[in-house]
Amino acid sequence: MNFNKEVFKILTEWTDRTDMLLRKIRKSMNIGKSGDLENSQKKAVHQLSEAKLESVLEFLLRGRFIDMGVGRGSSKLESREGNAQLLGVKSRKPKRWYSRAYWGRLYDLQGVLGYQLMESAIQAIINPLKDNPQRGSVSGKI
Repeated sequence: MNFNKEVFKILTEWTDRTDMLLRKIRKSMNIGKSGDLENSQKKAVHQLSEAKLESVLEFLLRGRFIDMGVGRGSSKLESREGNAQLLGVKSRKPKRWYSRAYWGRLYDLQGVLGYQLMESAIQAIINPLKDNPQRGSVSGKI
């Protein structure tokens, strides 16, 4: 199997699993009552060139606002609730549905691809030696 096809398969599986985990985390945190964020989440894997692959996970921008804990309501100076927030009575807490899960999955992908690259390099050295055992032997006088 071609190394690039193996990487494409790994990247596709990673993208599918990451998409599923993000949906599961968002559901467990009770995020997105309207369903707009859920419906906006899309995934794709593209081969841009022979050596370049791309994984795309996209969703509405307000999903990042929820993750960071910002962006709900009008200006803080325009409402009673806003004034209460300025005085520290109540604040919106971040719901880390995206950043923690995504970066953890990205580190997993780096580990898998690093291992795959290492295995491919080892096989590139071992296979020619298996095909021609004389190539790997050292002969001659010292």
